[in-house]
Amino acid sequence: MLNIKRLFTLFCVCAITFSFAQEKVQLKPIDQVDVSQLTKDIQIVKKDKDNFKMVWWIPTEYWKVVMNGSNIVRAEDVDVLTESLDEYILIGSLHAELTQFGDFKPKYQILQLQDSQGNIYKELKKSEISSEYMEMLSSLKPSMTQTLGNFGKQLEFHVFEKTGKDGKLLAPINDYGVLTVLLNGNTSFKFKLPLASMVEEKVCPTDDELLNGNWKFCPWHGKKLKLQTK
Repeated sequence: MLNIKRLFTLFCVCAITFSFAQEKVQLKPIDQVDVSQLTKDIQIVKKDKDNFKMVWWIPTEYWKVVMNGSNIVRAEDVDVLTESLDEYILIGSLHAELTQFGDFKPKYQILQLQDSQGNIYKELKKSEISSEYMEMLSSLKPSMTQTLGNFGKQLEFHVFEKTGKDGKLLAPINDYGVLTVLLNGNTSFKFKLPLASMVEEKVCPTDDELLNGNWKFCPWHGKKLKLQTK
């Protein structure tokens, strides 16, 4: 005999799953992304008195935004460069003690990534990274030092595999999730995805106000937000 209650429960589960599976992330065109807002999204600072900790996730899209419309780098060269940089996950970090003179005194640091299942990923050794990527990375530190001074000089860069044990991307730029970076195993830095600065704002159907593209519902009217483009 057909169990109507069980069938209805299964129907509801399938319907809800299907509805959420259809939720799309509409990213902005690169030339519409505000680089200052993007930088805020990918840099997390934690300061406790004189103890300074910063983690800077540097996704490939960051370079695309920074170099967009540049008169120095040709568009075709940007594509080649970003394709090479997209090989791994790149994280910059700084763990230091602030001195009375405003300088940074480096402190011990080791970085790891953690996925949603709790799996831990160590940074890659130099021997595990492609020579082409290492060549680009070797030019990054001097550039940071020249641009940011002592702050840039103290930055350390860490390279990780892009995919986790389940074969999925650890930091999908166009999907919902969290990239968790662990500093010394006990301090977590969480980057919520997709990055708000890269997502097209959504429209409230009640008053047509543009709101955070990561939100699904208007916090004031409770209505489901609409995409600007379909």
